[in-house]
Amino acid sequence: MSGLTLQIPAGATYGIAVDMTGATFPAYTNGAATTVTYSNNGCDIITGGNVGWGGPAAPGSTVNNPRNFNGTVTFLVSGPGTCQSPARTVIVTVNEPTVLNANIPANQTICTDKVATFTTAVTVGSGPHSYQWQVSTNNGVSWTNVANGGVYSGATTATLTVTAPPVSMNGYQYRAIVTGAAPCAAQTSRVATLTVNPLPVIVISAAPYTSLLPGLQTTLSSTVTPNPAGANGYSWLRNGVVLSSPALGVVSGIGTGSLRLDVDGQGDYQLRVTDVNGCTNISNTITIKDSASGKCFIYPNPTSGKFQVRYYSVANNVLPRFLTIYDSKGDRVFVQNYTIGRPYDRMDVDMRAFGKGLYWVEIGDLNGNRLTMCRVVIQ
Repeated sequence: MSGLTLQIPAGATYGIAVDMTGATFPAYTNGAATTVTYSNNGCDIITGGNVGWGGPAAPGSTVNNPRNFNGTVTFLVSGPGTCQSPARTVIVTVNEPTVLNANIPANQTICTDKVATFTTAVTVGSGPHSYQWQVSTNNGVSWTNVANGGVYSGATTATLTVTAPPVSMNGYQYRAIVTGAAPCAAQTSRVATLTVNPLPVIVISAAPYTSLLPGLQTTLSSTVTPNPAGANGYSWLRNGVVLSSPALGVVSGIGTGSLRLDVDGQGDYQLRVTDVNGCTNISNTITIKDSASGKCFIYPNPTSGKFQVRYYSVANNVLPRFLTIYDSKGDRVFVQNYTIGRPYDRMDVDMRAFGKGLYWVEIGDLNGNRLTMCRVVIQ
């Protein structure tokens, strides 16, 4: 038997059977009664116990029986042989995983009228990077994406800005989810806490007067809640201008929560307070005004010779005033002109060079008309 050609596809298994006819079927072995396998070029030649031998180097002569298979079977690989792809350039991109600054964002403590900013930063990693800030209102149990609007801006940037948050947001927590180049995993920043302190509530009141005459004094008092003022936390304003010491009409109390005033302290008052948390607010307004009177006021009286004379005029009505002073005999001993523009503007007199006794003070207008007279005792 020769010249047998088979085309065997790769991966297939074929069997070769030799059928023998005759009075007696093959009942002979190769002497070992074992299966023999020969492998070559990825193919196996398997002979069973009824075949004497199979393969490229089978025995040349009969071993056990003339009917044993003693020929040669060779399998050759057909086709092009080794398969190789054409050459080409393959670009391999290696992205570096994102690493965030582990120390930020930092906790923020602000007053409810101020601005808080939370910032994250990429220290290592392939970009571009995208950002999404999240907020937790339950101490980190659950998180929700922040959206721009209301108190928030920069929700998808490296810096989240929270403007004038209400006190109800005290204790909120924030973190950023930062995503770099695929397929690197997104990273989560440090968690930061927002502390929101309330503004102080300041209420001022005046007692016992809000309308003053020369010689009277009144006190502006304050209450501050919920936190007390910090060091140097009180600033009084009159007509919108901060008072500094000394100030006309202020008897005492600048830099404290209680201000004592006389008739020269007329105006609109407010108190600005900075509390122990650094939060600042301003109070209601109290107006201290004059009490109109046609009387002449002199004090101190009796006097050592140096005293003040006051007479009512309308606020911002700039007028000349003339003082003429007579002794007890009726002789004119002192004349002086003044310009006044406030109710009960002071007219200072110095008669320490004059003798002791009773003197009459006449107040006159621009035309020389007497407005009123009063007396003073020099001791």
